[in-house]
Amino acid sequence: MPAPSPNHSARRDGLTPALIVIHYTGMVSLAEARARLCDPAAEVSAHWLIAPDGTAEALVPETLRAWHGGAGSWRGLGDINSRSIGIELHNQGDRPFPQPQMQALEALLGGIMARWNIPARGVIAHSDMAPDRKTDPGARFDWGRLARQGLALAPAGLPDPPGPLAPMLDRIGYPPCDPDTRLAAFRLRFCPWNRGAENDLDRRTAAGVLAALPAPDSALPIYKVLRADEWATLQAQGETAGAPVDLADGYVHLSTAAQLPETLGKHFAGEQGLQLLSCDAAALGPALRWEPSRKGALFPHLYRPLRLADLMWHRPLPPGPDGHHQTGDL
Repeated sequence: MPAPSPNHSARRDGLTPALIVIHYTGMVSLAEARARLCDPAAEVSAHWLIAPDGTAEALVPETLRAWHGGAGSWRGLGDINSRSIGIELHNQGDRPFPQPQMQALEALLGGIMARWNIPARGVIAHSDMAPDRKTDPGARFDWGRLARQGLALAPAGLPDPPGPLAPMLDRIGYPPCDPDTRLAAFRLRFCPWNRGAENDLDRRTAAGVLAALPAPDSALPIYKVLRADEWATLQAQGETAGAPVDLADGYVHLSTAAQLPETLGKHFAGEQGLQLLSCDAAALGPALRWEPSRKGALFPHLYRPLRLADLMWHRPLPPGPDGHHQTGDL
């Protein structure tokens, strides 16, 4: 059965959903909202539309890239449309979300999170990823209700803040923008009752959000992509300082499995003769540091040469017919 909305495309760079973005329609009638989401001239869509009575309609298959997020980023990663499922709740933004609608959302979220292995921290607001443009789903949306069911992130208490608010918002995932605008977006999500200038409650709430986020897992495989000449050097010499960008930065750039598709699309698109290397992060010891990159996302950086002995395995990384490299199961 064809999707009701023609406004979709293929997900880019082999990406699959890792986020769920919640919106409100902001329109007077449900029929008007649905018509816009299905209008080719509007060039907007979402995967799901939920009516106030709890009726949920699939507008775009989840495997495809719906056009719901627009410009923005989260945890330093762009092209949110390729990384996410978009859910539109019909609401003008000036009223509570009805019980049947919230119940339908909860059921839908549970299914999507299970299908795509998306954790609670991957459920975000449109205003989180685009704070300079958007305010939905707004102050009337009950994030606490979702969090109590494990369907969204909640602060782990109100601990003493480790420092100023701005770096904490960077680490949580908020993109750079005017400080007051970013504060407003953070409050919409985590403390909509707070008012006035930045205060201690904001900082304690942000510290609680950080405490609820998992620390980078040191016991996981991480990956390095080498070109043919770089791979030959590693084989001949037993170690390598990496590619020219690694030499310039003073460390070897590595990626997690989730980060690898964007690394390939950004730096190696269409290249032949690549070799994918896998290492055990824990075995790399203190020379491996998790540091912000790509606007705040934590990436593994190795502050010593990468050694042949570090590798768990390696294999060729050919591009597929669509030009995307075939990483296989990682």
